Amino acid sequence: MNAYLNSRNFPGHTDELASQLNGLLEADFSDNFFITLGRWQQILADNRKKELWSGLHDKLSILFKCASPAVLDGPMIGIPLGIRNSDYCSDTVRSLGQKRSHIASIEWLARAWNITFADTGLWMGKAFEPVPIEVLAQKCGNDERTMAAYNTQTTRIGRNFFREPPDPNFLQEISIPVITPLWDLKDRPMSTDAQLFGGLLIRENLKKEIHIPYSKTGSIYLGDFGKSVLKALNQKKVYQLNYRWPGLNPVFPMTRLLDELVQIDDGIYLGQLIYATRHYSLGSLNIPLFPDLPKIQIGEPYQPGRDPGADEKYGYQNNGYFLMMDSSFAGQVYADDAFPWLRPRPGESGYRELGYDR
Repeated sequence: MNAYLNSRNFPGHTDELASQLNGLLEADFSDNFFITLGRWQQILADNRKKELWSGLHDKLSILFKCASPAVLDGPMIGIPLGIRNSDYCSDTVRSLGQKRSHIASIEWLARAWNITFADTGLWMGKAFEPVPIEVLAQKCGNDERTMAAYNTQTTRIGRNFFREPPDPNFLQEISIPVITPLWDLKDRPMSTDAQLFGGLLIRENLKKEIHIPYSKTGSIYLGDFGKSVLKALNQKKVYQLNYRWPGLNPVFPMTRLLDELVQIDDGIYLGQLIYATRHYSLGSLNIPLFPDLPKIQIGEPYQPGRDPGADEKYGYQNNGYFLMMDSSFAGQVYADDAFPWLRPRPGESGYRELGYDR
C-alpha cells in the first residue's frame, strides 16, 4: 500500500473495495507505477486487444476510487490511457444488470484514436497556473459558488500542450494547423512576459516546462477542488477541471468536458474524462454583419449556478482515463519501459537538458 491509495478515500468504502485494491496492487504493481501504467496504455492503444479493455477500465476505476485528492500545480506531462464512447442507453442497460450497451461497446472512438494519434504525443500535458480573482470572475461569469471557493493555493487556470506528431501521415499532418485557429492555440511561451489566457506565468514553472516538448498551447479550463459529478463516485473529493464556462470560449466538444483528477503515487495523477450527454452547447458564432454583438450560443450554454440539480441534469459519464505526471519525474516517464514515444526528439525542448543528445 502506498501513501496515496486507500479504500477509505472513497465515501462509503467497503471491505470489498479494500480487497480489490490490495489484490490489484499485489498483482499489477510489483514494478513501479510508471512501468505498469505504460504497459496498460499499450494494451488500451491496441485495437487487437479490445477484449482486455473492459478489465483495465475496471482496474482504473478501483484506483480512482481509492486515490487521494490533491492540488495540481505547474506543468505536467500527460498521456491518454484509454478513451470510451458515451453510452446513451446506460440507464436502460444498468436496469438489466449490464455495464454497457452493445452500441457503446463497439468503442469506435477509442478505435479511431488508436489508429491515428494514440502513440504520437499529439497531446503532451497541461499547465496549472495561478489565476487572479478578476480573471476568474470574467471566465466563470461571476458564478457565486465558484467565486466563493476561490483560494490562491488551489484555484488554477490551465492550458493544454500540443506537439507535432513524428513522421506524420495525412491526418496527423493537418491536426495542429486545424486545431490551432479552432481552439485559439498560442505559441509556446518562452518568458514570463508572454500574454496567454489570463494565468500568471511563473519563472519556476517555465523552467519546469523545459522537460516537456510542445509547440502550441491552449484549450483552457478552470481548476479547483470539488465533488465528483458522477453518481457512482458518491461525491468523492477530486481536483476538477472545467472547460465548459462560456467565458473560456470553448468549442465543441470542450463545451461538454470536465476532467477529474486524484493522486495515485509520487508525481502521478490519474484523471478521468467526463462528458455531458444532455443540455450542452455546440459552440458559439459571431453574426457576420454585426461583429461587435455578443456571440450566439448554439444549444444550451453552461449555467450550473442557476440550476442546483445541474450535475444530474447534464447526464455526465466517464469517457476514459488519462495520466498527469510531474515534469520533475521526466526521466521515469520517458523511460524505455514506460512512455518512450513521449521523449523529446532532436531539436525539441528537453532533448539536450535530459541528456538524450549524449
